[in-house]
Amino acid sequence: MHANGIGNGFIYFDDPESVVDNASIRELSWANVGHWFTTPLQFMYTPLVNLSYAVDHLFGQGAMGMYHFTNLVLHLANVVMAFLLVRGLTGRAFPACFTAAAFAIHPMNVDTVAWISARSTLLATLFSLAALLAYLRHLTSRRWQPLAWSVVLFALATLSKSTAVALPLVMFLVDYLQGRAPSRRLVLEKIPFFAVAAGAGLVALAMRQDVVPPHGYTVLDRVVVASSALADYLVQLVYPFHLALAYEYPGTPLPWYLYLSPLLLAAVAAALVAIRSSRKVVVFGLGFFAITVAPTQAVLLIDNYHANRYVYLPYLGLFLIAGHFADRALSQWNGMPRIGVIAAMAVFAVLFATLTVVRNTAWQNTETIMSDAIAKEPGVAFVHNSRGIARFRDGDYAGATTDFQRTIALDPDFVLAYHYLGMTKYNKGDYAGALGDLDYEVSRLPTFGAGYSERGKTKIALKDYRGAYTDLSTALTYDPQLVEAYYFRGVAEIELGNPQGARSDLDTAIGLFPQYADAYYRRGLAKSRLGDAGGACADWNTAVSLGQSDAGRSIADAHCSG
Repeated sequence: MHANGIGNGFIYFDDPESVVDNASIRELSWANVGHWFTTPLQFMYTPLVNLSYAVDHLFGQGAMGMYHFTNLVLHLANVVMAFLLVRGLTGRAFPACFTAAAFAIHPMNVDTVAWISARSTLLATLFSLAALLAYLRHLTSRRWQPLAWSVVLFALATLSKSTAVALPLVMFLVDYLQGRAPSRRLVLEKIPFFAVAAGAGLVALAMRQDVVPPHGYTVLDRVVVASSALADYLVQLVYPFHLALAYEYPGTPLPWYLYLSPLLLAAVAAALVAIRSSRKVVVFGLGFFAITVAPTQAVLLIDNYHANRYVYLPYLGLFLIAGHFADRALSQWNGMPRIGVIAAMAVFAVLFATLTVVRNTAWQNTETIMSDAIAKEPGVAFVHNSRGIARFRDGDYAGATTDFQRTIALDPDFVLAYHYLGMTKYNKGDYAGALGDLDYEVSRLPTFGAGYSERGKTKIALKDYRGAYTDLSTALTYDPQLVEAYYFRGVAEIELGNPQGARSDLDTAIGLFPQYADAYYRRGLAKSRLGDAGGACADWNTAVSLGQSDAGRSIADAHCSG
């Protein structure tokens, strides 16, 4: 069902920073590994995600299909892990098969599998399920080795995505489902897990400098908005239509009907828990859903509070409940009722599988998925921004400008829109306008290396070489893998009369990106000023062979003939 997504392209929301322009994943080296473990990716600490991208690049040489293929493989691995975990928890094959099948084909999961930058969710889910399996093995074997492995696997989950920190609470649910009586031992054996969770949580909070509280919600508003998201997830579990990449924040004052969301959730939970014979499974499933979805419901992030990918792991708890009741019905009912249950499951399976295939077509490229989202939820700022990025990269500067301006109109705090608006103005030759937008961006995101890099490039266009050098050096302080920052700092150094420093920076730029034609051309200039005529000619000729503009060809013809 997800295979038709392998041919899809990159999505210009996180994919540029995560993969397309991420020079560090182009070589699997110890230096880059050190970079991944010390530098955030998109304000998040996900070193294992970078590692997986580097492996993809190693085998696929940057081909989009390789990244999509890996996402599909990880999803299939998670399906298997879901089956093994539910089989181990319940001791029954049918609920395990039901849960795994629902997990495999549910349309809500398309956004996680189809989006390359959702790799963090796939990896965190894989390690989280493996950690729970190891913990379950510890309970059944009474040995400590599986518990130690569980801690290690949990740590790997947090290195994939910080939302995995909630997993230790799920382990108490496993204890409950397995009939373990409350005791001091239950708490003590979780201490290593909580220690890992605390460390991962502190790192995550330190990295998330793009967090901006939206709409000025009160505490009550936040509770209601989060509850409405959970209520929507329950509806989308059985009615997965009108799915969008992101959903609009409700405006203030909140619509009256949203205040019914907490009551609806409480009523559904109470009704299910009231079924005594199924209480343990219901409590586990609802608890699993609530605990694992909770880290996504802070109602703080600037992109969204409600997204399909947020329930990739949490839905397993609800699938388990549904599988449990379907198993009971099939074992207790005969005749037409039994046939009806089988028919209903078949209809849902065919419907969900079809919707999954169709949903994958929306993810064909940035234009298709963002336009789909805008048609369904036109008030989400970052969706307009992402479509603007795609249009910018296609050279449609008018369309890009319209999208970026719409982004800012919807959310003046969406700072990255100023980043790309500045880049668009730069490409249109409006350097003063670009500088104004980038000044604002840097003032709001003072540790965002790419912002300083773009501002440094703009200052070079304005012939402020000293200011450019300062900005580009600051950019590399925050992100030592910014290829363009090394290149443009080299350009500034040539203009400032420092060809040796320029050569060093351009050496680094070429080392990070060996096909960088302009870098060879500029390094040739630096070598020429250092008296290395042979090296300069070699670089200029390389620049020409890589497709550098007429400037490289003319200077090579003038100085390197014969």
